[in-house]
Amino acid sequence: MTIVIKKNGIEEKWNSHKIVEAIQKSNARVKDKYKKLTNEQILSVILYVESKLKDTEKINTSELHNVVIEALSVYNPNVCLEYKAFRNYKERFRKSFQNAAEHSNKIVYDGDKENANKDSTLNSTKQALISETLMREMMIQFELKPEWVKAHEEGWIHIHDLSSRYLNQINCCLFDMGNLLNNGFEMNGSKYLEPKTVQTAWAVVGDVTLSASSQQYGGFTIPEIDTVLAKYAERSYNKHLNYLIENKIEKNKAGKMAEEMTIREIEQGYQGFETKLNTVSNSLGQIPFVTITFGLDTNKWARIISSIILKIRKEGMGKNRMTAIFPKLVFIYRKEVNGKKDSPNYDLYKQAIECSRIRLYPDYLSLDNPETNNLAVVYERSGKVVSGMGCRAYLSPFYHPETGEEIYTGRNNLGAITLNLPKYAIESKGDLNRFYQLIDKYAQMVFEIHLDAYKKIAKSKGSTNPLMFCEGGSWMSVGYNESIEPIIKASTMSLGYIGLEEVVQYFFRESLKHHNKFALDIVKHLKELVNQASKKYDKLFALYSTPAESLIYRFQKMNRKQYGRIKNVTDREYMTNSFHLHVTEDVSVPEKIYLESPFHGVATGGRISYCEFPYGVDFNVLKQSIDYAMQKGLYFGVNVISATCCNCGYQGDFEVCPKCGSDNVTSVSRVCGYLSFGKIKGDSRYNLGKQAEIRDRIKHRTNEFKELYKYDKEYRNGETTSN
Repeated sequence: MTIVIKKNGIEEKWNSHKIVEAIQKSNARVKDKYKKLTNEQILSVILYVESKLKDTEKINTSELHNVVIEALSVYNPNVCLEYKAFRNYKERFRKSFQNAAEHSNKIVYDGDKENANKDSTLNSTKQALISETLMREMMIQFELKPEWVKAHEEGWIHIHDLSSRYLNQINCCLFDMGNLLNNGFEMNGSKYLEPKTVQTAWAVVGDVTLSASSQQYGGFTIPEIDTVLAKYAERSYNKHLNYLIENKIEKNKAGKMAEEMTIREIEQGYQGFETKLNTVSNSLGQIPFVTITFGLDTNKWARIISSIILKIRKEGMGKNRMTAIFPKLVFIYRKEVNGKKDSPNYDLYKQAIECSRIRLYPDYLSLDNPETNNLAVVYERSGKVVSGMGCRAYLSPFYHPETGEEIYTGRNNLGAITLNLPKYAIESKGDLNRFYQLIDKYAQMVFEIHLDAYKKIAKSKGSTNPLMFCEGGSWMSVGYNESIEPIIKASTMSLGYIGLEEVVQYFFRESLKHHNKFALDIVKHLKELVNQASKKYDKLFALYSTPAESLIYRFQKMNRKQYGRIKNVTDREYMTNSFHLHVTEDVSVPEKIYLESPFHGVATGGRISYCEFPYGVDFNVLKQSIDYAMQKGLYFGVNVISATCCNCGYQGDFEVCPKCGSDNVTSVSRVCGYLSFGKIKGDSRYNLGKQAEIRDRIKHRTNEFKELYKYDKEYRNGETTSN
């Protein structure tokens, strides 16, 4: 009797019934009944197999299946094909499970540093990461076309958040918190009434943020939060005022007391909101990537809310007054509203800059310079602010199908896929035509992957993300059991790119600084591809300058393995994000802003520029820098290292405390668009590529604004002189 050795090593006696069952399953999948095996033929197949095993003492399952395939090919080729397909399916499933098991084991014992804002030492985070591992394998093996998987695994493209795509979720969003709060809503079976006070409103916003951010992936933005909460501050004030007057407090005194009580409510509410977002993970096992925008509303209470957000952020969080990571703060800039000395919110602008000196945030989003800034065009045309989704993504214009109104808040993105531009350059061997052919080929593949995802996401029901789709967070609502397709017609899908600096280095052996026009032409070509695809497929595709936290490492590692070390192209541990100048480029602040500003006008789906400053940089120097970036129409971020000694509380830019000598240091720095803990109690959260990139960063010179006189006419005309 032949012994069969199973995949797990267990030995069993030959059992013909198991082969009969497998053949019958394959037989059932043959659609044409006249091409199926009869029972007599199945018996003949078994006898054929047994004759082959006559002199075999032991055989493994893989060899046995080959014998069965041989027999089926003799008796019925149609069933043979189905048997092989099923066998391949099971083999793929086994391989997927094995890959998932190996990676899961690594997570359990070693953790994971792909995302710096996921603490993989926690069991809840490990659980989420292991779940993502399995979903990623399911996507690769069963959901994506083999050629798409091959392109991803060979590094031609990178499909971001591959595991999250398995659930057909949306990506980043601009959540309409005001609409949700206005009418009350239901969450987890409980009915929330509209808040009656501003402190309650802050608490509800926190609850909604944790819940809704768990039903998507990517960034969760609450646009213009000062405007959203101003009405609740007014309610708190009136409530306090009426109570004090009823208790015989003189009206003027009561008014002052009511205002103080309301301000205290706002402070306590925001402190609770900020603490919650920095300490409580959502159900995805991570701190939610939350952004709030503010600074444009001139209403009294909106101004107070903006001021309090900045005040509390500057003071720091917790016992050691550490720099908070979330929410990401974005100050919306418009010169006549907050950028001029006589503008109504100029004091808030100065307060924001004072906060950025030591806490990095806020970032600054310009609504000026419509010649190069699409967000300024939208604002001047419609009065609408396009806040950033996540760390740098922006929505394309969308008009309400019934009213014709431009809609931005309440919309979302459906994902991003990034092109490995340095790989195309190396593969082209210096042939520009070949380089652009590879861009065209893989950009088209990206659009096809997005379209495939769109069809699947469109089948999702409102119940998959009820706060967004059913309760008011979106620009329109559907029922719990209705398709979300009407909603996602307003969603964008992003074509990303990475490594322009390395592309320029490959072709010219010089940096992007010296070949700015060549790099800009590449981005313009990508933008044209996006425009063509949007028109061809009637979908909102967008060009995105990818914030590649882990991808700078993954792509570089793959390129180096395949092509070896090429100076300034593959010889570092990382490649450069999007269109940025290399972090080692010795340029001044104004020069960096000037050189990167043209890319903002082309990559309108997502872009940001940063400059490196010392901790506690001089206020006037920083203000002049931000003034200039705002004049150029940029989305601009301040980079400093904000470290706190966990032993003595000393703060500054250091790895070892200069006060007490301790290396028990927690530091905050910018990963891509978001802030992250570079170290927590001395241990780095970053992958090796990001660690190397941060080490290589140099501070940009801040004393050379006069050099712009020679090439920037707007600056020469005095448009950005510091007030």
